Amino acid sequence: MSINFFDTNCQSQTNQPKFGLCDDPPPSENPAYININDSRKWIAIVENNQEIEVIFTAIDNCIEIFRSNGERENRCEGMLTYNNHIIFVELKTRKSKNRDWCGDGENQLRKTINVFIANHDLAIYKSKKAYIANNKKPNFQSSQMERMDKFKDEIGFRLIIQNTIEIS
Repeated sequence: MSINFFDTNCQSQTNQPKFGLCDDPPPSENPAYININDSRKWIAIVENNQEIEVIFTAIDNCIEIFRSNGERENRCEGMLTYNNHIIFVELKTRKSKNRDWCGDGENQLRKTINVFIANHDLAIYKSKKAYIANNKKPNFQSSQMERMDKFKDEIGFRLIIQNTIEIS
């Protein structure tokens, strides 16, 4: 059965020059969402200086993805699409050790992107990125080049670990 990552029931859009991506803390079953007014809730900050129309599609708690055994698969929070660009986003709010939240975020992105690739054509996208954004560690200090290079080689997406996403 095909999985539609472009379900309009899971989408919202904006052309605001700056907005946030939010995900309510557990045990919320609500999907991630765009927020324009309350920067205290923002986990990722989206800089959209050209005011491009951007679509945010919530994936976790909105797009159903199941493992072969019928259990729900871990998914990233969502994706941003615009002008033949695609950006998958995993939102974290942890101060824990770097390898914990980075590794978890990377695994959720890998699983989600692989399911996307199995269901949609990537050829239309001229830019493919994946972000792990953590508002508790916005300026990631340790080098993750090996992790990011491996991700690019294996998945075909550029992995970026920071909480500011630039739309260009």
